Amino acid sequence: MNRVLFSRRLMVMLTAFFTLAFTAAVASAQSAGDLASELSSLSGQMSSAEANASTADQVIAKLDNAEGTFAKVTSSGKVDKGALIPLYHQLDSMLDRMQTVYSKKKDDCIAQIDNGGQCDYDQPEQLALKAAYPLAWLRFTAATTLFDDNADQSKKLLNEAIDGFTASTLAMPDPNLIRENTLGRAYCERELGKFDHAEYDHAIADFKKIMDDGSGTQQYAAAREGLSTTYAKMGKAEEAAKLLPPSGGGKGGGGELMLQLQTLFSAERATSDPAKKAAYHKQIIDAMKTKENDKEGWAIDVAAASKFPNNAVEEFGSSNDPFEKWLLAAVLLSRKDEANAAKYYVEAGASGKYPKAYKFAIDIYLREKRYDQVEAMLSKIASGGGGDAQWAEYVRFSLAHSRWEQGGSKDKALEDLWVKAAQDYVQKYPNGEHIAEMRVQLAGLLQQQNKYVEAAELYSQVKGDPEFTFTAKFKAAECYYAQLQGASAKDNKGPKIDTESVRKLTLENINEAIKMGPEAERTASGTGKKTVHEIRGEAIYMLASILEEDPDKVDYAQVATLLNGYESQFPSMNAKFQDVAEWRITALDHLGKYDDVNTDVAAIVERSKGNIAKGDFIKELGIDFWKAAQEAKANNKETAYKKNAMLTATAYKFFADMVASGKIPVKNLTGTLSIYGQALQATDHEEEAEKVYQEVVKADPASPDANAGLARIAQAKKDWKDAVTLWTTVESTAAESDILWYEAKYNIAAIYNEQGNTQGACSKLAQTRAEHPTLGSPEMKTSWDALQRKICLDNRK
Repeated sequence: MNRVLFSRRLMVMLTAFFTLAFTAAVASAQSAGDLASELSSLSGQMSSAEANASTADQVIAKLDNAEGTFAKVTSSGKVDKGALIPLYHQLDSMLDRMQTVYSKKKDDCIAQIDNGGQCDYDQPEQLALKAAYPLAWLRFTAATTLFDDNADQSKKLLNEAIDGFTASTLAMPDPNLIRENTLGRAYCERELGKFDHAEYDHAIADFKKIMDDGSGTQQYAAAREGLSTTYAKMGKAEEAAKLLPPSGGGKGGGGELMLQLQTLFSAERATSDPAKKAAYHKQIIDAMKTKENDKEGWAIDVAAASKFPNNAVEEFGSSNDPFEKWLLAAVLLSRKDEANAAKYYVEAGASGKYPKAYKFAIDIYLREKRYDQVEAMLSKIASGGGGDAQWAEYVRFSLAHSRWEQGGSKDKALEDLWVKAAQDYVQKYPNGEHIAEMRVQLAGLLQQQNKYVEAAELYSQVKGDPEFTFTAKFKAAECYYAQLQGASAKDNKGPKIDTESVRKLTLENINEAIKMGPEAERTASGTGKKTVHEIRGEAIYMLASILEEDPDKVDYAQVATLLNGYESQFPSMNAKFQDVAEWRITALDHLGKYDDVNTDVAAIVERSKGNIAKGDFIKELGIDFWKAAQEAKANNKETAYKKNAMLTATAYKFFADMVASGKIPVKNLTGTLSIYGQALQATDHEEEAEKVYQEVVKADPASPDANAGLARIAQAKKDWKDAVTLWTTVESTAAESDILWYEAKYNIAAIYNEQGNTQGACSKLAQTRAEHPTLGSPEMKTSWDALQRKICLDNRK
C-alpha cells in the first residue's frame, strides 16, 4: 500500500463532509476527463497484470493514484454524477479484479503448501492487500458522494468498505497499517450511523482504539477529529467540543477548521450556561482570528459565521472586539445586506485596527449614491495620514470628476469641487502616485478654456505614468497647434507669437507622443488601453495634417511610413480616412511606389463599391493621377506615364462599375469615362478602351474625348477612313481652345499623307498654322513643326 497517500485521503475525506464553496480550492483541478484517460490507459494492461506480479504491482499503484483522482474530483464542489458513476464502476471493477486474482493466488499457494508442496504466498498476499486498501476507500467515497441520495446503495458500499478495511486489519502485523484501516472502518461506521445509530458506537470504539495507541501516532489527530464529529452527529455538542485541539483550531486545513467551527457553534448553541456560552464564543473567535489574514481561511471564517449561528448580528454585533465587527460586516455583505454591512465596516474602521474597512464602506455608499457618507469616510481616512490618506484624496477628486463628467461637464459646483481636490492633491503629494492624472485633468480644463499656453506648460510637467505622459504630450501638441491656427486666423486679435518656434514645439510634442504610444498602450489597463489607442490614431493624423500644410516641403517618405495601415489600426478615425488615404497615396505616388499606390486605390474602390457619395473623392484621385501621367508624358518619362495611367484606370474603374450596375447613367460621366478609356489605352488595354469609348459615343455622339479615343485606335489599326471620319467629328465638336481640336487637325493631315494626299496634308497644316500660329501648346507646335518639315518642306526641296 502507498502509505504516503494517507494524508491526502484524510484531506479528501474531510472536504467530502463540508461541500461549501471553499472546498473547491482544496480539491485538485483534475477532472472526470483526466480520470477517464487514466483508466483507459490502464485497461489494456489488466491481462498482463494478472499474469505478471511485477506488472501487477505497477498497475495497482496506478489504480491507487486513480482512486485518489476520483476522491479529489468528487470533493470539488458540484459533482457530475452522470459522468462519474460509470467511471466509479470501471475503477471498482479493476481494483476488485486485482484484489480477487491475487487473493486466489494466495489461497492456491497456501493449498499447495498444505498438500506438501513449496510456495511463497507473501507476494500475492501483499498485492491483494495493496488493491484492497484503495478499493475500500473508493467504495467509502462513492457511498458518501455519488450515492448519498440512495440509502440502499450507500449502505451496501459502506458495508463492503468495512469488510475490506476489516480484512486488511486481520492480515497485517504492522500496527501503523492496522490503525489506518481501522480509521477507514470507523469513518464508514460513522456514516452508517445515520441509518442505524448503533453504528455510532462501533465508530466511537474504533476511534478510541486508535487513540489508545497514544498521541504520537500518525492517526491520532484524525481519530480525535473523527470522534469529535461522531459525537456532533449524535447531538452531543459539548462532548464533541472537548475533543477539539487545545488551540481552538485554525492550524489544520480548510476542512478541519470548518469542522471545528461547526462543532464549537453547535456546543455554544446547545448549552444554556452563560459562562460556557462565553467560553465557546471566545474559542470560536480565537480560532477565526488565526485565519483572518489568510485568503482561504478568511473565506471559511465568513462562511462559518454565516452558516452556523442562529443570528449572526446577535452573535457578533454587540461585541466591542473590532474583529467581530469586521467579520459581521463581511457576513452581511455576503448576504447582500449592504446597508447594515456598511454600518459595521464603519465601526470596524473607527477602531483603528481595520482602516481598510472604511474603503469597503465607501464602495457600498458609492453604489447607493450616498455621497455625504462617502465624504465623511474620506475625511476620516485622510486624517489618518499615510498611503491611505493619499488614496482618500485621490478618491475625493475622482468621485467629483466622475460625477461632473456624467452630468455633461456642466455642473460648476462639481467642477470647482474636483478642481480643488486636484489642486490639494498636487500641493500635498507633488510626487504622489496619481500626480500625473491630476496635472492632465487640470491642464485639460485650461485647454477647454482656450488657455493654451498655461495648459501646455502644465502638460509639460507630467512625468512617470506612461499613459498620462503620452496623453500629456499629445495634448500639449494640440495646444501649440491651436496657438498656430489662432495666429493665422484673419480675425486674430491676440498677441503675436513666434510661429516657427511654436510649430517646432508642436512637432516635438506630437512626435514624442507617437513614439511613446505603443508602450503607453501596452501598460494601460481596462478602458485606458482603448483610450490610448484612439489618441494614438488622433496623434498620427494630426502630425500628417501638419506635414501636409506646406506641399512644397512635405517629407513624403515620413508621411507614407506614418500612414501605412492606418485604416486597419485605427477604425475609430474612420471620419478621417479620406484625408489619410489621399495623403498616403500622394506620398507613395511621389516616391514612385506605384504598386503600393495601386493596392491602396484598388482597396478604396472595392470598399466604396456602389457608394455614390464616394464618387467625388475617387474622381479627384483619378484626375490627379491623370495629370501626373500627362506631365510625365510631356517630359518623356515613359515609366511614370504608364504607371500613373494604370492608377487612373484603377481609380476610374469605380465609375465603370457604377455604370454597369445602373447607378449612374453614361451621359453623366462622359468626360470621366473618356479619361478612363485613355488610361486603359495607355496601359495597352485597347479592346477595353474601345468598348468604353463606344458606350460614351452612344450616349453622347458629339463627345470630343471619346471620338478622339476611337480615332486613335482606328489610326493605330491603319483604318484611315474611320480614323479621318472620327477626327473630323472631333474637329467639328471640340472647342478651338481645346488641345483636341489641334490634335484632330494634326492627325487628319498625318492620315492624308498616309493615304498619298500629301498636298491636302500640307494645305491643312499650313492653313491651321496661319490662322492659329501658337498651335495650342508648345508640345503640339513641336510635333506640328516636325510633321510639316517632313512631309512638306523637305519633300519640296
